[in-house]
Amino acid sequence: MSPNPRVGIRVGTALLGLALCTSLASAQTKVPVDTSSLALTPVASDAVPLSLKQGQVQVIITLADAPLAKAVGANAKRTGVSWSGNRQRAYLAQLNSKQSAVMAQVSATGGKEIARLSKAHNAVIAQVDAQRVAAISQLAGVVRVRPVIDYQLAEMETVPYIGAAFLQANGIDGTGVKVAVLDSGIDYTHANLGGSGSLTDYTACYGTSPSDSRNKTLSPPGCPYPTSKVVGGHDFVGEAWNGAANSPPLAPDPNPIGAPGAGVLPGFPTLDGSHGTHVADIIGGKSVPPNLPHVGVAPGTQLYAVKVCSSVSTACSGVALLEGIEFALDPNGDGDISDAVDVINMSLGSNYGQFEDDLSEASAIASQFGIVVVAAAGNAGDRPYIVSSPSTTPEVISVAQTQVPSALAFPLVINSPASIAGSYPNTATVDWAPVGTGVSSKEVAYVGGGTGFDPGTGCPG
Repeated sequence: MSPNPRVGIRVGTALLGLALCTSLASAQTKVPVDTSSLALTPVASDAVPLSLKQGQVQVIITLADAPLAKAVGANAKRTGVSWSGNRQRAYLAQLNSKQSAVMAQVSATGGKEIARLSKAHNAVIAQVDAQRVAAISQLAGVVRVRPVIDYQLAEMETVPYIGAAFLQANGIDGTGVKVAVLDSGIDYTHANLGGSGSLTDYTACYGTSPSDSRNKTLSPPGCPYPTSKVVGGHDFVGEAWNGAANSPPLAPDPNPIGAPGAGVLPGFPTLDGSHGTHVADIIGGKSVPPNLPHVGVAPGTQLYAVKVCSSVSTACSGVALLEGIEFALDPNGDGDISDAVDVINMSLGSNYGQFEDDLSEASAIASQFGIVVVAAAGNAGDRPYIVSSPSTTPEVISVAQTQVPSALAFPLVINSPASIAGSYPNTATVDWAPVGTGVSSKEVAYVGGGTGFDPGTGCPG
């Protein structure tokens, strides 16, 4: 069950003539372009301000008291949580009581509770009528009401180009570190992730269809979970949620296994939950014979599979992500966050991200508590301010793409006049069209940002 490579599509950045070029594209054979440097677009509905929405909306109602991870003090993960388990649970009970009081008033107006947060964020997530939002924001104890934002998975690259081998050679391999992988689940039967790699084991854990009860059951019969590598996790999404406006609802369950990549099981629906498996392998994969010596960046780490992204699309649920942060702070769910993970990884985001959103706020509090929180900067190119949230949060480590030797570039090739003929890299400055002087009188194609023009059509390449 090797993770499948993400499938690229041909993308152009030029707008002029886009409608014409779109119609031509279907009639011509194109050379595939590596699009690992391009990000997936944010969910369209998230762009609509809450004040302009109508009908039922999902909102995050933030309350005034500090969440537990903030209340216990800064850097408590590193220095030690001074609060006893009983004191922590008592504090959570107080937060829950106040949340219940607010939710009773929200319910009286027809609102429906979706989830509660209390460790990295003190909030209630609810579905309400958009016309009620202003009134809810005025309730006692409420400090703000913001919409739920869904996110998109980011594309990935590989290990050898970031210096991991040097660290491993010097004995730094992540041993003793626990990482929560907030993604599309993990195939914990994979041979690189503590499993056997056998189809028999995968079927025992996932079943033969998305509706199979085995992928909704914790350690179903014959399923080797947890493993020495994937030591725990939770599915906050289910198998059917896709992030669309008419999506089936979230259906959480305790089995965080990723859906199979397309073509893995004969006759199986076209699913692809391998993104999380791929990310997990990059973080901490370690192959077993005869596949040695494949390793991830930190092969000594142990992983938590926290499924917050869809099995059938690239969408990641804003509700599930917040619940995933909560899980990472308290993996065994006993109300004592002394067992919080060391690292939270989110290879996902939303372009033009702002840190004034709830996932960013929860990420910041988890970081202040002492967890290393890492998120994708996004792969949407060099457009100003396009960096994704939650990586835009000051406390979060924002990681951008690492370009690799297999990446493609498109030079500008001039055939005539002979005085300027040649192949020019798309980052070059040339004396006949210097950067910063505007459009010259020469009739040449503009090349930039890794794109070119198809000489047969004049369309962006």
